[in-house]
Amino acid sequence: MKFFCASLSHETSKFSPIPTSLDNFREEGLYLPFSGEGTGHRQAIEASFNLAKGVRKRGHEAVVGPVAFAQPGRPVDRATYDAIKNDILRSLQCAMPVDGVLMFLHGAQVAEGVDDCEGDIVAAVRALTGPGVPIGVASDLHGNFTPAMLRNADLVMPCLEYPHTDFDSRAEKLIDLIIRYARREIRPAFAHQRVPMLGTYYTTASPMREFVDWAKSFEDQDGILSVGVTHGFAWSDIEACGASVMVYTDDDEALAARTAAQIAERYFHMRQEIRGPHVSVDEAVSQALAHDGRPVIIADITDNPGGGAAGDSTFLLRALIEVNASDVLVGMLWDPAAAELACRAGVGARLALRLGGKAGPASGTPLDINVTVLACRDDVKQMAQGSLAPLGRAALVQAGGIGIVLNSIRQQVFDPACFEAFGACPRTARIVVVKSQQHFYETFHPFASKIIYASPPGAVNMDYRSVGLRNVPRPMFPIDLPPFSAFGRTWSI
Repeated sequence: MKFFCASLSHETSKFSPIPTSLDNFREEGLYLPFSGEGTGHRQAIEASFNLAKGVRKRGHEAVVGPVAFAQPGRPVDRATYDAIKNDILRSLQCAMPVDGVLMFLHGAQVAEGVDDCEGDIVAAVRALTGPGVPIGVASDLHGNFTPAMLRNADLVMPCLEYPHTDFDSRAEKLIDLIIRYARREIRPAFAHQRVPMLGTYYTTASPMREFVDWAKSFEDQDGILSVGVTHGFAWSDIEACGASVMVYTDDDEALAARTAAQIAERYFHMRQEIRGPHVSVDEAVSQALAHDGRPVIIADITDNPGGGAAGDSTFLLRALIEVNASDVLVGMLWDPAAAELACRAGVGARLALRLGGKAGPASGTPLDINVTVLACRDDVKQMAQGSLAPLGRAALVQAGGIGIVLNSIRQQVFDPACFEAFGACPRTARIVVVKSQQHFYETFHPFASKIIYASPPGAVNMDYRSVGLRNVPRPMFPIDLPPFSAFGRTWSI
């Protein structure tokens, strides 16, 4: 059998200061076979694309269409979105007839004039293939799942883990199910249950860990093909924002509906317990300095480039300087100009730099400090969810007792290599600040003495009431507080 595989991934924040154009996709990963963009990377892209690899591993033909990824930011400009979407459709048309379509679509992409990019793309693909060709979509759990997307795809398979350590296993499951559907061995039926809450829910901690394991256990029951538990993405600010549960069964809509309702109600019941443990800047610094073990990891969650922030805020760095903290590492501060100046000055140079605070008010004010350049490199890459992501021109500078990694390709921290490649040792430092919300956890947790989630002012503001959300459906917890009507009853707490 022959399957068409493609990917378009952008997590969109309408509150990000960072525009998103075709150049942002070129910087991170862009392959458009129909228009010829990025064809020099074809072999590398096909070798790393897990949907295509999975299809070929099972002895089937995979035709790889566009693969496009950009770091989270503002809504994608319309010309860029149209160009990638049209390349997907034209590439698919050239590949037809196909026995199935497999795509990775983030779930929270917005373009100028298009609030539901995933629904728009899947509907266009369905119009080309007609009703008889199975369409499977792998996605991020930080998606907002719309009627258009769910109506036109036969199976939608979000990851279940945060950090997203299960992209590969969920893709494998999706491939198996789509192949079975293409052979007419199953006939998927689904139910989608919205859960009126927004938040960041760490599956590494109780009780969210036990809840995800329980929800996933339904997949072992007769007739249930898959279960998805999603968190939503508030900053996309669309009508479909919010958490949700989706259940697919083998031709049993009633079973899907019962199961989705059962999981969704328990999910909502836990809404207070599973909210992220966020503290202020001052509290984070105070806790870190008072802790005996090392290293203490402070996650700068509101300046997370993985949520659309610039990655150049100075709130935590300024607080650490003000208390004369030492044996501290901070990374990565996105400041291409400062990284370039440091590298031009060279290792050992002492110079005055204006650091951070450049992208907008959510970044705070710049810091004017004297630094010593400890290392400069152009070739450093970190492992980011199975792919190597280059930092661009980057430097490690020292200001008093604080080492700061400056990078020029904006991205969150996934990997200790962000520090270790410059000769710094996060494993033995007293405090390590990472600009990330949770994806650092997989690689930093094994050696962390303590992890603190800090919530300074920032573009990924966790206070949803102050963000300025306009389109999120209401009522929505925690924007709206009890008494709260949901699932046919009134909730008092």
